[in-house]
Amino acid sequence: MAQNDHSDIYIIPPNFVKEGTLFSGRAESRNVVEAAFLALVGIRFLVFLNLGIKGKIYVGIILILPLVILAVIGVQGESLSSFLIQLFSYLVKRRVLTEPSSQYRLKRNRRIRKQQKKRCRRERKKRKKEGGRDRKRNRRAEEETEGGKRSRETRKKG
Repeated sequence: MAQNDHSDIYIIPPNFVKEGTLFSGRAESRNVVEAAFLALVGIRFLVFLNLGIKGKIYVGIILILPLVILAVIGVQGESLSSFLIQLFSYLVKRRVLTEPSSQYRLKRNRRIRKQQKKRCRRERKKRKKEGGRDRKRNRRAEEETEGGKRSRETRKKG
C-alpha cells in the first residue's frame, strides 16, 4: 500500500508542443522548408548529371544528404540560410587592424580638432544664452568694469 501513495514525477521537455515546430518539436518549420528546397534543387541537379544510377545515388548520399541534414538541424540554433547570410555579411564587412598610416592620423587629428571647435562654440552659445561670461572677455576686464560701475554708483549717491 505504501507504493500506491507514491506519485510519479514526469519532466516535460521545453520543446514539447512548441509553436512553429514539426516532428514533435524536433525541427523548426523554417529549417524543414529550407531542407526541402535544398533536396529539390539537389535532385534536379542529379537528374541532369551524366552518370549511371549507382553514380547518382553515391553523389546524392555524399553531397546532398549531409547538406539536407545540416539544413534541418541548423547551425548553432539558427537556420542555415540566416547563418550563411551572417557569414557573408561578416566576410564583406570585416576589418583588418593595422598600424594607422600618417595620412589617416592627419585626417583623424583634423576631425578631432573640428569636433572640439564645434563643442566649444556650442558651449559659448549656451553660456551666452544663460548670461554667463564670454570667453573672449577676461576676468580682469570684467572686474574693472564691475568695479567702475560700483564706484560711479557710490559717487552719485554720496
